[in-house]
Amino acid sequence: MMTDQVASFINYFSTRGRSVLEGALIRSGRYQEMIQRVLREEGVPQDLIYLAQAESGFHPLALSRVGARGMWQLMGSRAKGYGLEKSWWEDDRQDPEKSTRAAARHLRDLYREFGDWYLAMAAYNSGPLTVQNAVKRTGYADFWELYRRNVLPRETRNYVPIILAVTIMAKNPEQYGLDKIEKEKPAAYDTIRINYPVDLRLVAECVDASAADLQDLNPSLLRLTTPRNREFELHLPVGTKEKFQTAIAAVPPDMRVWWRYHKVQSGDTLASIAHSYRTTPKAIAEANNLSGQDLPTESKLIIP
Repeated sequence: MMTDQVASFINYFSTRGRSVLEGALIRSGRYQEMIQRVLREEGVPQDLIYLAQAESGFHPLALSRVGARGMWQLMGSRAKGYGLEKSWWEDDRQDPEKSTRAAARHLRDLYREFGDWYLAMAAYNSGPLTVQNAVKRTGYADFWELYRRNVLPRETRNYVPIILAVTIMAKNPEQYGLDKIEKEKPAAYDTIRINYPVDLRLVAECVDASAADLQDLNPSLLRLTTPRNREFELHLPVGTKEKFQTAIAAVPPDMRVWWRYHKVQSGDTLASIAHSYRTTPKAIAEANNLSGQDLPTESKLIIP
């Protein structure tokens, strides 16, 4: 729907706000297929993918000054009501798919309450009670009428036109000069369910990746360790699941948050490796069943 307000934001995103829009659209490519699938499964219009643009610019780690978190900027109480968990170890609001499903279900519930997607979007931003009060005060269950009567918070009055402006521009890339944007590709990964805590640095060493890579694939984790006392879906670089299972099997379960792997480099000795990790050559030799001093380059050693 094109209104003066929507046109104004199209002008903004075509000029001063262009870099913000382009950056978010580039990031959206990583999550677009997943978001649209979840919205479809939950019976929510596909265009509401761009609500995530208004909320976070498609940043799964976004955190607001009032504590809303994740791509969909869910508050803790709201997230809990839709089955998202939060602990010292992890926050499901930072999980792209889990948070998308929670947001979609919340939007669907708001639509059922208000019978209008624009009002549902407004309620997502300001809270259902704010929209309920505005409707009750004016007698109009119509976002644009509430806009004209100035009975919604300023942020909410701008929120719906922003989403509509971004939607129109994203769906007409050639018209708005966005057709040359190269979106990020969806991240491919393997998934393994584990029921023990493990340090992501050890996981990274098991699969020849970096801890940053593992954090990027598992954004719900708040620590460098997977949760204790519950099952966790660990995402690994694609094609590395068997390598991880083989490597982690050699580390005692109660040591998986303490022990590490070291890839032997040219010039390494048991003494130099032990010094780097503040352990002893004897401890490394015993953990790896070594009988001599020879360390083949590129082999991996468990570091207790």
